[in-house]
Amino acid sequence: MFSTKDLVYMAMMTTLIIILGFIPAIPLGFIPVPIVLQNMGIMLTALILGAKKGSISLVLFLILGIFLPVFSGKATTIPVFSGPTAGYVFAWIFVPVLFSLLYKTNKGKQKALTFLFIWLTGVLFVDLVGAFWLSFYTGMSLKAALISNLAFIPGDTIKVVLATVIALRIPHAYIHKAFKK
Repeated sequence: MFSTKDLVYMAMMTTLIIILGFIPAIPLGFIPVPIVLQNMGIMLTALILGAKKGSISLVLFLILGIFLPVFSGKATTIPVFSGPTAGYVFAWIFVPVLFSLLYKTNKGKQKALTFLFIWLTGVLFVDLVGAFWLSFYTGMSLKAALISNLAFIPGDTIKVVLATVIALRIPHAYIHKAFKK
């Protein structure tokens, strides 16, 4: 199953995501979805833990959120999944799996692609799923929801750079194991 070290890493990443939720969200005003730092924790989880352990860590985060306010704005899982941000949070669960699939196809030969793969999964995929849900939830057109998500791209790209640099400095990270194969 999992070693004690794996369990500790999963618990630490879940904790990091919760801690990032304590940092206040920045409301945009034109859509009911704020800018948050928690998505950087999701990216780090994918980079450091990989598909299986990363997804388990995120599910643990969502389970804890049923009982504790773990999301930005002191929200719990149920209100988040019944609000305008549900699509983004739902997409978070798949980021480690999608990142790992893209990463394995490259066989870890080029570290520069790490940034691109986590950007595609942690930013583009999350924003697309979030925009679909936002369109459905608010009644705004899909085009308007997609265009409004462009406001997230610059900040999320900075988060990807930070997450990639941090993960590359952690010796036991998933991305280092892939390089050794």
